[in-house]
Amino acid sequence: MPNPLPKVQDLRHDFSPVYIAHRYVYKAHMTMDRIFAAAKAVLEQDGIAGLTIRKVAQSAQMSTMAMYRHFADKNALLNALMADGLRAWEERARAIGTSDPMEWLEELGEAYLDFAITEPHRFDAAFFLPAPEARRFPDDFAAGRSPVLTMAMKRIEEAQAEGCIEDTPALEIALALAALGQGLVSMHRANRFSSETQFKALYHTALHQCLASFESARRTR
Repeated sequence: MPNPLPKVQDLRHDFSPVYIAHRYVYKAHMTMDRIFAAAKAVLEQDGIAGLTIRKVAQSAQMSTMAMYRHFADKNALLNALMADGLRAWEERARAIGTSDPMEWLEELGEAYLDFAITEPHRFDAAFFLPAPEARRFPDDFAAGRSPVLTMAMKRIEEAQAEGCIEDTPALEIALALAALGQGLVSMHRANRFSSETQFKALYHTALHQCLASFESARRTR
């Protein structure tokens, strides 16, 4: 009869490479979660100007030297926070299931709004942090370095092929939609709307009107 597989406690006592590797990965993930949570708390309280390695370390209940083992400086932390936010945004965009390009663009705008409201810290990290590695218009986006914008441009080109959208360059249309969404969210953050309900209603109307402004004359006849 073959020997049974070793139990977890057997791996622990033997300090097997498998146990050590799993333990290392687990602890690394837990540490990064603590650091991200601490950084978001500092951002909320002190803003970008107040975000320092020392403050984040204190909030995470870590030593400053331990923090420097994960991030060389504030810029490295900003880049990591931004990348985490962008990953969350990309997951939302990839979850959109419709194959109709115009419906997809509408749903992308709705997903952007939901991201801003339900995960404000990750949204802000993705779109508002002045991270050194932030993508810049137009070169980074034209080169396809933004997965979500690349998806949007593909849907715009599909809509153009179907005669739904005019022949304005897809990057320009995608930029207009992105600027509209981010601008309205910025106004909401600055309390420029009387209520969240009003903000959502105006966002929906503005998104629809922006898309309609690019509709092909063939479609509007």
